[in-house]
Amino acid sequence: MNKELEALERKLEMRNRELAEAHRHIAALEEKLLKLKQYRRELKSLKEERRTLRKSPERRIGQVLLAPYRVLEKPAKTVWRKLHQQKPTLGTSVAQSEYQKWFEQHRASAEELASMRHEVPAFASQPLISILTPVFDTPVSWLREAVDSVLAQVYENWELVLIDDGSTAPDLLGALPALAAHERRIRLARLESHQGISAALNRGLDLADGQWLTFLDHDDLLEADALFQNVKVLQENPGPDLIYSDEDKLTDQGFDSPILKPDWSPDFFLSCNYLCHMVFLRRDLVRAVGGFRQEFDGAQDYDLLLRVSERTNRIHHIPRVLYHWRRSENSSASDVRQKPGQLEASWHAIEAHLERRGEPAHVTVDWPTHAFCVRRQLLEPRKISVIIPSSHGPESLKRFVENLIRKTSYPNYDIVIVQVGDRDKVLEACADFRVLQFPDAANASAAKNYAVQQIDSPWLLFLDAGVQPIETDWLTIMGEHVQRPEVGAVGARLINPNGTIEHAGLVLGVNGIAQSAFYGFSAEHTGVNRQLRMTRNYSAVSGACLLMRREVFQRIGGFDEKLRGALADVDLCLKMRRAGYLIVYTPLAKLFLDPSPPDRGDASAEVIMRQRWSDVLEQDPYYNPNLAGPVLHSAGKIRLTISKCIWSE
Repeated sequence: MNKELEALERKLEMRNRELAEAHRHIAALEEKLLKLKQYRRELKSLKEERRTLRKSPERRIGQVLLAPYRVLEKPAKTVWRKLHQQKPTLGTSVAQSEYQKWFEQHRASAEELASMRHEVPAFASQPLISILTPVFDTPVSWLREAVDSVLAQVYENWELVLIDDGSTAPDLLGALPALAAHERRIRLARLESHQGISAALNRGLDLADGQWLTFLDHDDLLEADALFQNVKVLQENPGPDLIYSDEDKLTDQGFDSPILKPDWSPDFFLSCNYLCHMVFLRRDLVRAVGGFRQEFDGAQDYDLLLRVSERTNRIHHIPRVLYHWRRSENSSASDVRQKPGQLEASWHAIEAHLERRGEPAHVTVDWPTHAFCVRRQLLEPRKISVIIPSSHGPESLKRFVENLIRKTSYPNYDIVIVQVGDRDKVLEACADFRVLQFPDAANASAAKNYAVQQIDSPWLLFLDAGVQPIETDWLTIMGEHVQRPEVGAVGARLINPNGTIEHAGLVLGVNGIAQSAFYGFSAEHTGVNRQLRMTRNYSAVSGACLLMRREVFQRIGGFDEKLRGALADVDLCLKMRRAGYLIVYTPLAKLFLDPSPPDRGDASAEVIMRQRWSDVLEQDPYYNPNLAGPVLHSAGKIRLTISKCIWSE
C-alpha cells in the first residue's frame, strides 16, 4: 500500500513538473505574441505616417527637384545587378556559409569518386540495394533532382522503387513513367488512392529485391558516394544490421544546418529521432519487425527504428554527410510544427517502445525544443549513500548538509562525510550524517574507495562538497536511470553560480584528455541541435555528481588511486564502458556547482590515461569527429560543444 502511494506521489510530482514546464512555455509564447502585436501596431502607425508624408507638399516639391537625377537611376541599377549577379548552382549560394565552405572541402571530389568506382569491383560483397521513394504530388523538378542523385551513385548495384501514393498532379503523372522508362533500375508502383506514407513504403518493401534497404524522400538528395560508403562498411565489418550517417538541409541558398551525429546513443534516440537520414537496413530485418505502421504516419521511420533497436544493437555510424534533406513549406526539415501530427506520432512511438520493453515510464515533451523526456517509474528507491570527500570545517559542513537535506526529496538515503586531512576536523557524526576519518588519504580517489568499503548501500552517489541541488527531485531523476541494468553511471547538469554550464557530460580527446560539454553556455540554452536539454549518452560524466550501483563499482575495481580529480572520474567511467555499461547524462537533474580551482597538471597520470585509453581518446564515440575542426554553422557563430571549440547551432 505504501509503495503504491509513493508511486502515485512520484507520478503526481512528474505531472506537476510537466504542467509547470508547459505553463512556462505558454507564458513565453504569450510574451512573443504581445511583442508581435506591438510590432504590428508600430508598423500600422508607420504606414499611416508614410501615407501622410506622401501627400505632403514638401514631398511633391522634392520630386520635382529630383526628377532630372532619376532618369539615370534605373539603367544604373540594371548595370550594377548584371555585373554583380552570380548564378547559384546546386549546393552553392552567392554568399557561401562557413558550413558550405567546409562541406565543399570535405565532400568527395571528382577524383575521389572516380577512385571509388574503380574500388567497387574488388568488393567481396556487392549487395543489391533497394532505394524506396514514396511520391505524392511532388514538384517534378524536385523529383528529377532526387532521381538524378541516385543515377550519380558510384556504387551501381541498386534499384530505385518509386511508389506513387495516389498523386493527382498531371505533370507528375506524366513524368513518372518517363523516369522509369529512362533507366531499367528504376521501378514504378502505384497505389490506387492516397493511403499515406506507411502504405506506400510497405508496397515498396513488398517489391524490394535488395538485401539492403534505404529510404529517399521524393524531394531530397543523396551524395554521389552515399551507397558506396555504406557498402564499404560491410567489406570491413559485415556484422551491422543498421547503418546511419550524417545529414544537412537543402535550401534555396545551398546546403545548411548540418546534423553531425554521435555513434549509437540509445538514450539520445529516445529524446529524438537523431538517426533520421540516411539509414541503411537489412531488408529481412525490416520485414521481420512488421514493416511500417500506418497509425504512426508522420513518425513511421522513428517507430520502425525503435522496433529495430529492440532486435539488434549492431548499429554502425558513418560520420560523413551523405544526405541532403530539402527544407520546404511542408517539410519538418524546417520545423517539427510543419507536420502537427508528427510530434504526437513520435510520442506514441516512444510510449509503445517502452511498453514492449516492459519499462513503466511516462513520456513528456520539452516544449521549447520539442524533444522528448522519458521519466521512468522508480521501481524501488534503493538506499543511496551520498559520499562526500571533505576538508570543510564544522560550520560550513553543517550548512552544506542542511541545504542538501532541504533540497532532496528522495526517501531513502544517508550522507557519509569522508574527512580528508587534519584541518578543522569534524570529530563526531550527527543525526544528519556519518563521518569517516581518513587523514592519510593520498587523494580523493583513495577516500572514495575507503568510504565504499565501510558502507553497504546498494547505490552510491559521489558528490563534491561544492554542489547544491536546485530542485528537490534531482536524486529521484538520477535513480530512475541507475536502476536500469544496462546503465553504469548517471551524471547531472551542473551549473555555475553565474548561470552558465560547468558540466553536462564530458568530451574526450579534444583539447586534452577531457573537456566539459557545452561549457560556458547559458544553463537554459538548448545547445547544439538541442542536445543540452536532452538525455543522452557520453563516454564519461563529471564525478562532482555521479550515481552508480555498488555492484558495478566492485566489478570494475573502483577508482584508480594513482589518478586524481577529473582523470580519475574519466577512468572510472571508461572502465564501465569497457564492461559494457552505458553512461547517462540527464539535464533534468540540475544542481549548482561552485567549482574549485583546477587541479595542477599531472604528467604521469596523463601518460597512464593515454596508454590505457588511446582508442577512445583518439575518437570519442559520442562526439562526431567533424566537430573537432574549426567549423561554423550558417545560423551564426556560437561557441559550442566544448571549451575553446567552435561549432554551429
